[in-house]
Amino acid sequence: MTRDSLLALEIDFERQIYESKLLSLFRRSPSTWELLLHLAQFEEGSEDGVYNTLDRLRTRYLGNSAMLKFVRERRDDGLLLFTEHTKRSKWKVSLDAELRDALLLALEERNRGLGQALAPKEDKPQMSKQIIR
Repeated sequence: MTRDSLLALEIDFERQIYESKLLSLFRRSPSTWELLLHLAQFEEGSEDGVYNTLDRLRTRYLGNSAMLKFVRERRDDGLLLFTEHTKRSKWKVSLDAELRDALLLALEERNRGLGQALAPKEDKPQMSKQIIR
């Protein structure tokens, strides 16, 4: 596998994200992309609350005000869901199921392509270890 073909896989991935109405909103900034990836880890939503979730992000391309505005807009779009937390001062934040599924599918496809591209190529076909009767 050449570097060019690895780069071609990454370019295809970026184009796939760009063409997705759901995912492209988050890909515009490293901070919002990290937020998406972070929230995707929790199927039932982050228990941290909005402010603590934003504090966990390490990419600081957007300030707190801009991130809060982005979160509010995505809540209004229905892409981020807010549910009551056991602690009344917090909200659980989760991704819309369609958004989470789209992200996981895109990442799985890209990772599968990379895995196949990086897998060692064998000259001889392997015989099955199953006993043939």
